[in-house]
Amino acid sequence: MNSSPKKWIRAEIETLDPEKDYVRIWQLATCYDSSEFMSNLMYALTFPNFVVTEWGAEVVWRDKGGKVVERANSRVEQTQSTNALWWWYGPHDERTKKSVEGINNLHAFWAKKYPGNFSYQEDYIYVCAFSAILGHRFRLRLGLPGVSENEKIASHKFWGEMCKLFRAENNIPVEGYPEDFEGCIRFCEDLENTPRPQPEQGNLIASAIYEQFVQRHFPEELHWLGHQLIRSLALPSTLKTMQIDPPLPMAQEILPKMLAFILWHKDTFEDDPPRSFIEMREEMSDEQRNTFKQKIRDLDKKFPAQFSALYKDDPKFTGCPFHSALPKYEGENEFKPDDQIEKIESTVAGKVGLESAN
Repeated sequence: MNSSPKKWIRAEIETLDPEKDYVRIWQLATCYDSSEFMSNLMYALTFPNFVVTEWGAEVVWRDKGGKVVERANSRVEQTQSTNALWWWYGPHDERTKKSVEGINNLHAFWAKKYPGNFSYQEDYIYVCAFSAILGHRFRLRLGLPGVSENEKIASHKFWGEMCKLFRAENNIPVEGYPEDFEGCIRFCEDLENTPRPQPEQGNLIASAIYEQFVQRHFPEELHWLGHQLIRSLALPSTLKTMQIDPPLPMAQEILPKMLAFILWHKDTFEDDPPRSFIEMREEMSDEQRNTFKQKIRDLDKKFPAQFSALYKDDPKFTGCPFHSALPKYEGENEFKPDDQIEKIESTVAGKVGLESAN
C-alpha cells in the first residue's frame, strides 16, 4: 500500500465495475475515512429519520427511553460496529447475514410486545434507500460535489442486496426497493415530505440522540454550538416532526460551510488512510480496547441524569406523560438490563469493535 498514490481510494473506485464490484466500491467509499466525531455525527443525523412514525417512536422509546437514555453512548458504538461489519464484508458474507438475522430476531422479539409496529414495508426500504444515498446527499447539503456515477450505481446495488436480508413482521420478505439510485432519492423524499403526527416520544428520542453527540464531543460551554450544528444539517422535516426547534439562521448559513471547508481541505491536502476503520479497531491492543470501553461506560453512567435534568421539566412539553415520566436519576446510572433482550442484542453486532461495551 505504501506505493499507492496519495489519493488511492478514489483512483481504485474509478477503475472498478460498479455492476460487479459494488461491494468493494462501497467498502472503499465508507470504511476508510472516518473518526469518532464524524461517525457519531452521522449517527445523530441518521437515526432520528428512521423513527419519525408514531409506531417507530413507540418501539424505540418504549417506557422511559431504554438504551437511548441509559446506554446512549454504547448504543452508538454498537450501531457503528454493526454497520462496520456490513460495510466491510458486504451482504453476501455469512458474518453480515448472521448480524442481520440478529436484528430480525430482535424485531421479532419486540413485535410480540408491539404487534403491527414492525409490519410496514416502507420502513425497511427507507432505511436501505436512505443509506444508499446518505453520502451523496450529505455532500450536496454541504455544497460539495456529490459522489461519482460509479459510487451511485454501487451503493444502489449494495443496499438492494442488503434489503433482501431483512424481514418485516411475521417473517415477511421486504419488497419494493427502488430500481435505481435516483429512485432511492425519490422514495426517500416522498416519505420525508409526507405530513405526520408529532409523537412526543419522537421528540425525546431525537433530543437524546442529539444530546449524546453534543455531550460527548463538545465542552459544556459549547453545547449550544453542537446543537446548532446538528440542527443545521438535519432534515427539516425530521426536526418538524420531532418538534425540535430549527437552527438559528446564522448557524444554518455558516456551520455547513465550515464543515464543508474542513472536508474539502482533508480531501485536497491529506493522504488517504492506508487502513480501514474495521482494521484499526481489530488491531487495537487489549489495553486500548479496555480503555475505550471504560470511556464509553463512564459516559453512559453520567448521561441519564444529565439528560433527565435538561428535558424532564421542559416547559414546551408540560403535561407530556413521557417527559414527566423521565426518572429523576441521582448520581451515576444503575441500569439493570433485561437479560433476555441483552442476549438477543449481543448477536447483532458480531465480533467487530466494541459490541461488549454495554
